[in-house]
Amino acid sequence: PDSGLRPGDLLVVTGTMGDHGFAVLAVRHGLSLSGDLRSDVAPLNGLVRAVLDAAPAGVSAMKDPTRGGLASALHEMAKKSGVGILLEEPAVPVAPAVRAAAELVGIDPLHVANEGKAILGVRPESLDAVLAALRSHPLGHDAAVVGRCLAERSGSVVLDTGVGRRL
Repeated sequence: PDSGLRPGDLLVVTGTMGDHGFAVLAVRHGLSLSGDLRSDVAPLNGLVRAVLDAAPAGVSAMKDPTRGGLASALHEMAKKSGVGILLEEPAVPVAPAVRAAAELVGIDPLHVANEGKAILGVRPESLDAVLAALRSHPLGHDAAVVGRCLAERSGSVVLDTGVGRRL
């Protein structure tokens, strides 16, 4: 479920964000964008099984960041779990082609669909095992810790841009 987060849990994404949404946007609107924009559509069952085998009690919550992207999924998880979330924007993996397309069209990759990625809430003591399992799987080599759960600001996501913070 996506509602088991507790203060202190870490948030891990299994790979780069925004790939699917920008690939679809480019094709749908006939955009001639440089770079390699490809959908991330993939079955996640093998990746999830590897993580759960490596750290059976280490994953507190899990969600796919499809419609609404990472930002929407984190808001849902924070609300359902009754925690605040601090998202470290510089830590969010975004492929160079997606970053370039996002800047060109003015769309934040944090709000763009993904089809082959997951967000995991991870207990701190299980982080190393979870990251090792993710990074040893072909779909998880870009896995990254992107945030942490807070006792304060329940139901909210605070974005730390590296320069300042905002809701």
